[in-house]
This record gives sequence, C-alpha cells and structure tokens, in this order.
Amino acid sequence: MSAVPLCSGQCILFALIAIISVGLPLKLLAAKSPVETAGADLKAATPHDVQAVVKTYCSKCHSEKLQEGQARFDNLTDLRGPARLELLNSVQERLQLQEMPPEDEKQPTAAERRLLAGWVRGEVLRLGGSDFADKLRYPDYGNYVDHDKLFSGQIKDKAYTPARRWAVSPQIFNERVLDVFQLEGREREGLRRGFFGVTNPFVLPEHSGVRYYDLTSLDGGHLLVMLTNADWISAKQIRAARVKSGELEANQFENAKDRLYPKQTMPAFEKIVVKKSPPTEAELVDAIQAQFQCVLQRPATADELKKYLQLTSTAISLGGNTEGLRQMLATVLLESEFLYRLEFGAGPADEFGRKKLSPREASYAIAYAIGDRGPDAKLVAAAQDGRLNNKLDYKREVTRLLDDLSYNRGEIDSSLDGKQFQSVVTPHPKIDRFFRDFFGYTGALKVFKDSQRSGGYYTNPDRGSTQTPGRLVNEADLLVELYVAQDKHVFENLLTTDKFFVAFVDDAGEKMDKLNKFYDLLKDTDWKKNPKKVAEENTELLKKYLDSHAGEKQLTMAMTHVSKFREKGLSPNPVWNYAFGRLLTTWAASYNIDSFNWEFPRVQPFPLANRKGLMTHPAWLIAHSQNAANDPVRRGRWIREKLLAGRVPDVPITVDAQIPEDPHKTLRERLDGVTSKQECWKCHQYMNPLGLPFEIYDDFGRFRKLEILEHPDNLISKNKEGADTYKTKALNVAGNLSGTGDPKLDGDVTDALDLIDRLAKSDRVRQSIIRHAFRFYMGRNEMLSDSQTLIDADRAYVDSQGSFKAVIVSLLTSDSFIYRK
Repeated sequence: MSAVPLCSGQCILFALIAIISVGLPLKLLAAKSPVETAGADLKAATPHDVQAVVKTYCSKCHSEKLQEGQARFDNLTDLRGPARLELLNSVQERLQLQEMPPEDEKQPTAAERRLLAGWVRGEVLRLGGSDFADKLRYPDYGNYVDHDKLFSGQIKDKAYTPARRWAVSPQIFNERVLDVFQLEGREREGLRRGFFGVTNPFVLPEHSGVRYYDLTSLDGGHLLVMLTNADWISAKQIRAARVKSGELEANQFENAKDRLYPKQTMPAFEKIVVKKSPPTEAELVDAIQAQFQCVLQRPATADELKKYLQLTSTAISLGGNTEGLRQMLATVLLESEFLYRLEFGAGPADEFGRKKLSPREASYAIAYAIGDRGPDAKLVAAAQDGRLNNKLDYKREVTRLLDDLSYNRGEIDSSLDGKQFQSVVTPHPKIDRFFRDFFGYTGALKVFKDSQRSGGYYTNPDRGSTQTPGRLVNEADLLVELYVAQDKHVFENLLTTDKFFVAFVDDAGEKMDKLNKFYDLLKDTDWKKNPKKVAEENTELLKKYLDSHAGEKQLTMAMTHVSKFREKGLSPNPVWNYAFGRLLTTWAASYNIDSFNWEFPRVQPFPLANRKGLMTHPAWLIAHSQNAANDPVRRGRWIREKLLAGRVPDVPITVDAQIPEDPHKTLRERLDGVTSKQECWKCHQYMNPLGLPFEIYDDFGRFRKLEILEHPDNLISKNKEGADTYKTKALNVAGNLSGTGDPKLDGDVTDALDLIDRLAKSDRVRQSIIRHAFRFYMGRNEMLSDSQTLIDADRAYVDSQGSFKAVIVSLLTSDSFIYRK
C-alpha cells in the first residue's frame, strides 16, 4: 500500500485509537461537586460525646449570644447541607492548626482533641468537603507545620516522601523533547528556548515562594496539547528518511517558517520508511525499542512490546509504512511517563514501611534536583552497575554533578531574552532559580507602571523586549549568581550586601578604554561639522573601536558621548549609543544615580548608598508594589511568611481591602487609619510593621526622603517632559520586628536597613530559607517527620560557613529524598 499523506487530523484520530488500544494512562477525571453531595445530607446527628466537648470548650465564645468570628456551635445539630459544611471546614482548619480554643482558654485533653478532630473530619468528607490534611500539601499551607517543633529535635519519626507521579517542570519538558531528537552541543543549546511546533503543556504559578510542586495531575488539556506536539515531533523524526526515499523534496515544507528537522533519521526508523514492502516483526521491534529509548530512556517491557507491535502492524496495514510508523512514534510520545517523574520505591520495605528509590528512579531524582536534564552517562552507569544504593553513593553523585560546570550550563530563564540582552548564563541555572522563586523579584515583569510618573525613564515590556523591569531582573540574577558562585554566607550576603550591578556591561573597562582611544585619535578632526567625511576617511578605525558596521551616525554618537563626559572630568561609560544610553539612564534612575554625572565603575558589583540586599533591589521593590503605589502589606506579608515562617490568613471575602484616598495623607497614614480597627489589626499586626519600613523607597524602587502626594489637589506644576511636580510630606518609616524568637532582635526598627540587618542575624530566618529550599528540592511541603532532614540541612549550612551547595548535598542524601512510602 502506498504511503498516506501526513495529516494532523488523521494523526490525532490514530493517536486516540492508540490511547484506547494501548491503554495509555492519560484520562479525564470527574467527581460530584460538594454542593451536590451536601444536598444528600438529610439528618446530621452529632454524637453526645462530641457535643460534650463542644459545650465544654467552644460554647463560651460561639453561642447565640456571643458569636465570635460570626460562628456559633450551640446549633450544630440543627445545621444542614452547605451551612454545616462551611462551619465544619473552618473548625477542621482551626483544630488542625491548634488555634481552637485560644491559648488563654481552657484546653481539651489530647484524647478530646482527637475525638473532636476525627468526627469533624469525617463529617466534612461525608458532606463532600476536602480533608484539611490534603490542603497542607499545597504551597500556601507550607508554614502550617509548627516551626519550633520541626527544629526542636524532639521529633524522632523516620523521614520519607510519599510515593508519587510528579509532573515534569516546563524546563524538564523542553529537555526531554531535545532528548527525543538526541541533540547535543551547540545544536541543543540553540533550541533550548523551544521548538516552533511544540507547546509546553506546563505553566508554573507566578507567586513567589516555591512554584514547582508534585501536585499537578495530567488532564484533558495536557492531552490535547500533547496530541499536537506528538504530531509535530513524530513528523520531524522521520523527515530526513522521507526526503531520502523520495516522498518529499528537500526544500518542501508545510510551513516556510518551520524548516527545522534532524539531518538524519534513526536507522531503525529509516529502514521502515524507505522499505517498499511491509517491515518484518524484527524491524518493528527495533523501531519500537528505539523510540522507547528516545522518549522514555528505557526499553519497552514485554507487555508494552506486544501492545505496540499490534498497534504498529495495524497502523501500517491501514496507512502504509511511513504513516503507520509515525503513529507508533506519536503514541509513545503520549505515554504519561514522558510527562511524569515516577518515584515509587522498590524492593522490600524496611521496618518503618519505607522503600528506597530504585537505582533508576534515584538517578532521575538526583539529576532533576540539580538540573533540568536527565541523568548523564556516569549517573546512568552508577545506577546500572549497582553503585546507587546508599547515602554515600548519593553523595558521590550529587557532589560530582554540582562540581560539573558544563552538563547543566545554560540560561537561568531564556524567556527574559529580548532585543538588547540575554538572560544570565550559569553552570547551575536551577540553583539560581531557587532564589528567583524565593524572593519573587521576577514579579516586576507583571507590574505596569506609568512611565511619566518616573520622569519618562521607566519603560514597560513590549514587542519582544522586557524593557526596564527585565533589565532590573537580569541585574538581580547577576547578584544571585555572584553569591551562589562564591558559596559562602549565601543567605546573609543576599539579604545584606551593599554591592549591586547597575547597567552592567561585559568587559566595561576594555570598552571604556577603546572609546577613550577612539576619541583621542579623532578629536582634532572636523567630526562635528563634517562627520560623513571623517567617517569615510577612518573606516578602519570605526571598525576597530566601534563595530564592523559603524558609519557616520555611530561616529557622531560615540564622539558626542565621550566629549560630554570629558567636559565634566569623568571617564565615559561604555554605553554609548542612543538606545543603550537611554536604558542606562533608566537603570541609573532606579538607583537615584545621575548617569551623566556618575563615574561608571570599571568593575561590578560596586557599593551603593541606601541599599542592603535583594529586598532593597528595585526589581524586588517593584515586584512587591502596585501599579501606581507601594504595597507595604504585601511586602510585610512576604517577610512574615518567607523569612519568619509565619502565617497570615487570607483576606475574608466579606472585606473590601482598599486603602481610602486622601490627598493630605501619606500612604502610611491612610493605611494605619483603615487597618487599626481591632478586626483588621489581628491580621495586619503581622504585616504592616514589617512592610512600612520599606517606605524609604517609592514604587519604582527609588530611595526617597519625602513622599510625593500624587493627587490633583496637590499639583504644583504640570511638566510636558518628565514627572509632574506635587506637594510632598515627611515619611514615617519606623516599624517593628516580631517573631524571630530572639529578644535581642525583636523590637522597634528605624527603617528597612535596620530591619534587614536584624533579619539576617536570625536563626529562624535562616531556618525558614532552609524550609523553602527543602520544598524546592523535594517538590512538596515538609512534614513533622522531616524534622531531622531539616535540622541536618541547617547544620550543614552553619558548619560550612554558609554554603548553599552543602545544603543541597544534605537534602539530596537525606531519608526524605531517598525513601518512599
């Protein structure tokens, strides 16, 4: 039978048939809604012993007369359906967190607490609600495990991670596609940003913290994306063979913009494509095994081989060698294992019910913890040769990969690449990515600013360029990479450094010297009045000192640039053309620097006044601001949750969380006025005192001593170019630090710099960062049984004088990492 032309619709049809015939585990799940289930609730009897506990410990504050938190328990037996579920959901959460009863009230015994918690949980599940223990798996609930207990040393439970299928990250997915095409070196590097015809099915959340968790399950949306991906990938895999067989012309492409394809087809695939008669069973087996190796990095099992032989034979009989083969290739790409990391453990369970990761599982767990690529050849060999079975084996391989500066080398985030710069390239992008996620400074890219309010300096992302926030994020990345590479006192340095990268230019000193030399050679020519003639007479100098395409325009810009600085007795900065010069002004403005009265540093980073660490970096300040104002509540909540391992409840849906306008008051005065009420302050007391000290910076991240009252009533002058002029008012930037557990650190603070100094000295802050590192490398929240893992990681950091790599080694050789249950 002749080959059937390739067709996306046909491929999807074949793939759907394949899903049914091969039994792929990609499926849609359906469940009744809680409302539907709750409607079935007819009688909700409350056991007498439960009623007794409620009456003893709850009724004082939650009765008809006193409904604390708008909740009453004296009518619990009479409540039905959604109202009963809503109340019990709240009770379940408060009991789990031991927030009920309050500390100053009579407390139930452990047995009474278990009785009430067990009954409430059963009722919630019966009514269609969710177990609060399930909520504790989600990132927003990470701090709900008691911090002091975790680091007390009193927990003796053996650590483990629940057995799991863990959906790959967007970065791992890209690397797996590259593995399918068996690309290496420059070719692989050039395609790391993605393929024309492949859509990444995974999107990580935007909020700061740890974004890559083991919670994602494949659904219908993933399947639809992967059907299209499999169609494109499988077509590319065999294109070279089709050209060789004469099915396609070498210059024949369905899309002129999509001309990429491997120059060679794998021999096992090519043999079937070029063959005029149906392939033998042995040839089919070779092709199936080759695709399994490309896609899943393992051979097909006997059962899989049997199913795929049947599928491929049927597809070939219907569509011919080429199309039949491609259906097999596409179907393997739809195996859920291609999108999941499998970690179930193997062998007999130990006395605590735990199983070690199998050597193969361990090799992938280690590889994906350190980078985005699968195991390298040495790690594969260690797994196959029985040298990946204990903590010493894990430590050897983890240390080796951390010392390897090439295998995982790449950009921290290629999505930042724009018209004028490239994301920072580092040996270990994933390490830098942890601190990106933790500090959340990439959120600056999502905040829109009015450029005129900045004096015309701030430019929002647009048309392939990330503009001002992109460059600020890039500079924050450079700072992170600097201290990650030094690997000493990493947390403290990132919190307190006074050194920053500003308008960073590679080889700045060399470029400044070349500009000076160029100017000196041509300063006595008639470059101002007759630049065209000077350029034509000095083409070689322009090529040597500017660039190979430089002409009259470039000569004028460079000479003017240097002369402006020379007149002021300054060395010219290396950013000399108009586009880059304007960006330099933008960057400098973010740090309150006059770029034309500033001695550009030949070596960066360099000290900056009124700055201390990433929390005073414009990228972080913008990320934690609103479009047109600061956000001290958000900044305070970040510090409470990320640095102090605290918890702040979400805003109740009945509350309109808006700061009222008042042209005569500062933001702090307006915020204090609306949050000082008792019902508001019980939550805001944990945020405002931590966020308000950062009022020494405006929402563009610029240091200030006065607050501009941007309101029409306060307008002094309207400016055509630059920001309008308004009245100003003195700032109050005092705050208060609480929650470190150290009386020497807790207390009133004068401003953000004082606050940061104290935070950096806190054991709790260090331990909180360790907790987030645990989540990043384990893909889940910590449990009480992870106590020893966290204590060991914290000790590793302290004993190594602040090495983050020591933390990684400790985590990846812990029982939490090695065992599944």
